[in-house]
Amino acid sequence: MQANAQALSGVEDHDHAAYVEDNFLASVVSIGHLTPAMMRVVLRLEGGERLLVSGHPDEWVRLAVPADDGTPVVLPVLRENGRWEMPEGADYAPNRPYTVRRWNAKTCEMVLDMVVHEGGVAARWAMAAKVGDVVGICNPEGRFWLPKGSRWLLMLTDITGLPAVGRVLEELPQGFKAVVHVEIPSDADRQEIGEMIETAADVEVTWHIGHGLHPERPGYTQLPRIAREIRQLPEGPGYIYIAGEARAVAECRKHFRDTLSFDKRRIDAVGYWIEGQARV
Repeated sequence: MQANAQALSGVEDHDHAAYVEDNFLASVVSIGHLTPAMMRVVLRLEGGERLLVSGHPDEWVRLAVPADDGTPVVLPVLRENGRWEMPEGADYAPNRPYTVRRWNAKTCEMVLDMVVHEGGVAARWAMAAKVGDVVGICNPEGRFWLPKGSRWLLMLTDITGLPAVGRVLEELPQGFKAVVHVEIPSDADRQEIGEMIETAADVEVTWHIGHGLHPERPGYTQLPRIAREIRQLPEGPGYIYIAGEARAVAECRKHFRDTLSFDKRRIDAVGYWIEGQARV
């Protein structure tokens, strides 16, 4: 897959176009398990030719799902005052953010990879969804942006960041050095390079098994421990992208900034979820 030149060529100040809101109904084209802990949903957007990509390979959308079997998703409408508001008598559908794993502008089809977990509003929808079901999607936003002059990339995520890892790696230039650490629930949740992730970059991936609750330790994630085990970074200027549970991500960022004295302006730490809270 060709690299996104705008997102990956690098800029120092991270400037990008202002977000433009828009909303779309989308129907399920296909759905099924990608791995035991992750489902892949392919959606076709009605009016998708209007969708404005963010230019960031980690871009995400908000997926709005029906509140119940008898309540269809209703989109906000653009009022004359320039504000997006719900039609009278309609409520906002439950919605959660998900990474755009792939977007095909020609077919207006969007691929979302969704982690399966108990109690999740969108995950519960996905596990019961079928072809033809209708959801809501908005224009995407993103954050990943290689600083100018970067020679390498380090990505550290739990399984919720794996869709972003996959897309970033597929859009990296040929031969670009990438070191990746991903925490997953089981060995069967690996997405191997060359099989499920195709990239021309020079990639080294380490899979860490054990995401989730375990009786011998507290919490769902061991990202901070994984970060602390990284005691040396590649030579030259680079970029570190961390994604996962918010408090764990903050600890990881502190390790690279304080212990390894890495430039904090070249670290992006994205809290995808907070343990004990719904991801909204």
